[in-house]
Amino acid sequence: MKIAFSPCPNDTFVFYAWVHGLIHGAPKLEVTYADIDITNSLAAGSEGPDVVKISYAALPWVLSEYALLPCGVPWVKAAVRCC
Repeated sequence: MKIAFSPCPNDTFVFYAWVHGLIHGAPKLEVTYADIDITNSLAAGSEGPDVVKISYAALPWVLSEYALLPCGVPWVKAAVRCC
């Protein structure tokens, strides 16, 4: 499974356990670390990752391909490919 998010401390904290294989039964990840502008663009493209952390403002442009994934903290919005 492919995932993309920024290397900022908030994002790496939220996804740490999954990225490092600490969640039993969770799929292994191919991680791309990129600036939020890049992850927004990846999500808007046709070949975006399965899971991507985007800015909330970008959400309306990706809802046809992604669903919002609540990550448990108010400042993180991630989207998971649904179609």
